[in-house]
Amino acid sequence: MSIELVTLIMFGGLIVCLLLGIPLAWSLGGVSVLVSFILWGPNSLMMVVYNTFGCMWSIVLVAIPLFMAMGLLMEKSGIAEALFETIHRWSGSLRGGIAMGVVVICVLFAAMTGVSAAATLTMGVVALPAMLKRGYDKGIALGSIAGPGTLGILIPPSIISILLAMVGNISVGKLFMAGIGPGILLAGLFIAYIGIRGWINPNLCPAHPEKFTLKEKFASLKMVILPLLIVMSVLGSIFFGIATPTEAGALGVVAVLISVAIHKRFNWKLIKEVTVETFRITGLTMWIFYGAMFFSAVYARAGGSIFLGDLVMGAGMNRWLVLLSMMGLSFLMGMFVDPFAIIFILAPICFPIVKSLGFDPVWFGILFVINMQMGYVTPPFGYQLFYLKSVAPPEISTADIYKSVMPFIGILVVGMGLLMLFPQIALWLPELMMKLAD
Repeated sequence: MSIELVTLIMFGGLIVCLLLGIPLAWSLGGVSVLVSFILWGPNSLMMVVYNTFGCMWSIVLVAIPLFMAMGLLMEKSGIAEALFETIHRWSGSLRGGIAMGVVVICVLFAAMTGVSAAATLTMGVVALPAMLKRGYDKGIALGSIAGPGTLGILIPPSIISILLAMVGNISVGKLFMAGIGPGILLAGLFIAYIGIRGWINPNLCPAHPEKFTLKEKFASLKMVILPLLIVMSVLGSIFFGIATPTEAGALGVVAVLISVAIHKRFNWKLIKEVTVETFRITGLTMWIFYGAMFFSAVYARAGGSIFLGDLVMGAGMNRWLVLLSMMGLSFLMGMFVDPFAIIFILAPICFPIVKSLGFDPVWFGILFVINMQMGYVTPPFGYQLFYLKSVAPPEISTADIYKSVMPFIGILVVGMGLLMLFPQIALWLPELMMKLAD
């Protein structure tokens, strides 16, 4: 069977299965098993066992349930409310100050949890009513939660970065560190956008009339201590080589548990809920991961990687045009397909091509993750849109949420463009980490 026909059967079959509503894990695994049986007979099915067990023995994957548990604990810890009160006291008197503060909180949540849902849901409950009550425009209020909420999949410890590093065969630690600079850049762009809109039209995000004394403001800073300690325990231990990403995840869970106890939210019901939900989400993710890895293994063994590489290189396209084409494809898929699926389908194909074109795979990995951020907020199936709708007041329509994210998608595109022009935004910190390690 020719590799062209194998490509058509595997990717065409996957699309058909997804359109029929078959779960992604079974679509990937089922198509792979069928093609493997046709190409190499029954004995080839042992590859399913070897491939699955090979994935299961990867110690890096242990970080996924640890960071997932951190995110779930953070939602119930009371830290979000404390952070919002601090931001409210310090920045609320500025035009757009509360929305800017929400961006800062999203950055802190991203650095503490590695997921986007925690910041979006908690800010939707805590900050959205406060902004609407103070006369904020719906678009600014909603967008300042949905857009910055996606930073959880870029700023470490990002679960998506762990999976991307595994599939792309790059260092998790390097990809983690590479996400910090772009994450700060995007947060700065979000804040600048809100500030400029507030300066041009004060009615969009007015300053609130409440006044706080300097003593009250400084007293609120004690609420920031715990979040900063959690961030330092996770990122600091990775950066200085004290712990691997997996070990840092364990440190982070302990730090969050301590903060939950300090806020007097610790109880066995909480532990049970977080544990069950962590197992559920991790199980779903792992089944998709196993199916995707076997899909990639079958296609690679059939010669697919070589075929696609030769196809791209033989086309004589400029390497930047190839890069932009891959970014455009992942963006379009992000509008309709689960970001995890995009990683497992595209990354095994894209990373070998990127390396052959001479691009830095860590830098490309960050571009890929920013594309996934856009997928999280791009209608019609962006996760952030559904998260926000689930906690928004009844008067907020789905159309309001869709409209609110458009400027923030534009900011993500600008951020990606800056990262393409200046790769060191992402690469300087991993390079510094490697120098310190030497």
